[in-house]
Amino acid sequence: MATHIYGVRVLDVDPKELRVRFKVFAVYYDTGSEMFPPVPDDPAFFFFLLWEAAQPHASMEQRGPLARMLDVDTMLDFVWVEENARRFVSRIERVAGANHPPTPEQWERLHDFYYERDGAWKDEDLLVQFDYDVWVTDERCIESLKPGDAWGSAMFPMNADTWTADDAPHIPDLTKPARRIAPFAGKKGDFRRKQIRDVEFSDDGAYLAATTWDGFVWVYDTSDWSEVAHTRAGDRNVAMLMWVPGEPVLTVKSYSRLDDPEPLEQWAFDVRSGQETTAPYQHGHLRSLDGVHRITPNGGAEGGYDLHATDTLPQRTIAHAAGWDPIQCKAFSADGTRLFLGAQQNLFVVDPVTARVIDQVPGASDRLFHLASSPDGTYLAAASASRKLDYAGSFGGKRPHELCVWRTADHRIILGRQMTTYVSALAWSPDGRQLVAALEPCDENFANGKSELAVFTMDPTSPTDPPFPEA
Repeated sequence: MATHIYGVRVLDVDPKELRVRFKVFAVYYDTGSEMFPPVPDDPAFFFFLLWEAAQPHASMEQRGPLARMLDVDTMLDFVWVEENARRFVSRIERVAGANHPPTPEQWERLHDFYYERDGAWKDEDLLVQFDYDVWVTDERCIESLKPGDAWGSAMFPMNADTWTADDAPHIPDLTKPARRIAPFAGKKGDFRRKQIRDVEFSDDGAYLAATTWDGFVWVYDTSDWSEVAHTRAGDRNVAMLMWVPGEPVLTVKSYSRLDDPEPLEQWAFDVRSGQETTAPYQHGHLRSLDGVHRITPNGGAEGGYDLHATDTLPQRTIAHAAGWDPIQCKAFSADGTRLFLGAQQNLFVVDPVTARVIDQVPGASDRLFHLASSPDGTYLAAASASRKLDYAGSFGGKRPHELCVWRTADHRIILGRQMTTYVSALAWSPDGRQLVAALEPCDENFANGKSELAVFTMDPTSPTDPPFPEA
């Protein structure tokens, strides 16, 4: 007998509203450890329930529309399910709940396993349970359902994409890069212990620069992604890129450690002439597109940053946390109105003028590694610890990153792709049309001259977006 994780009952079906109401019970417990399944607030979970209700193991004539269209192999491809659930389930809303979490008295009465018998489960009033309204995109998704239907399911919550048609023009298509660039390919030299550590677009988006930790530099023309320069910015320890505001002039500073004081010298390169040059000193670790706002680590008790003084503002300290919570990654929106800071698991949004935190997402990820903002800060790309390693591939001891897109207004990850590599840098073009990710192998080729640049263009909308082929 299969061990189910959840029990499901149909409470109501409204074909006109394209809505079904489910009651979902947790029916698997570890009473010794007082553990139970997570709350299934995930469209992929309910997409799978709709498919189960369509009787996928019955004869073809007895199956509902979803089971006729989607076979078992397709639905057990969890990556596909995560990517495509949004084509079938448009929205879910948890409308009620009970016994979450169980009280000590309830734990005394709970059993480890519960099985469906004639549409019911023993001790239903005791079980962790939730009611959900689920809206679908086509009436055929709920054609097989009627009130009172009940079954046990071994499905588990995943991390489905939830972007909408309104989001699509503004977010990258992470299905496949539009272009892959191998900076080290065909180059002579010893590239052991070499990897791309930073990528930055010029202010007008005409060029992308990339550098290694020790100062090897590439510049690409973004109109055709041809390489226009490959040079070295002297002998650097930790090389940091920064473009001169409004100019196709690239600067590189060298730090012994990232939290060291600013060096006294910088290297500058004029992309137009292809020659080293002199340029105004570029202060800080990161600047806004207009060059007004710049940040540098402050060595303070929070592990945070200071905003440099401007023509009208004094130096400001960003007080992002009440204790030690060191910043790992940062990104300005291109319009300069927001500064995003990733402090290990926590995400902060700062007003660069006041240096105040105006929004935050505690526990945004198990670990945030790199950030890149869309031009107006509506969306945020993040390389982070993966939510999907348990079911999205056979990675062994490797822990490749997940590349996500956050919608900042509602703090939701609306798009996520499990990578097979680490992501060592991110850059979103000033015009919002391209996202570049530096990819680093997480096997024996790590830091061995095998870095790639993946160029993603916007709009993940697919010709297969209608859920049914004839729709």
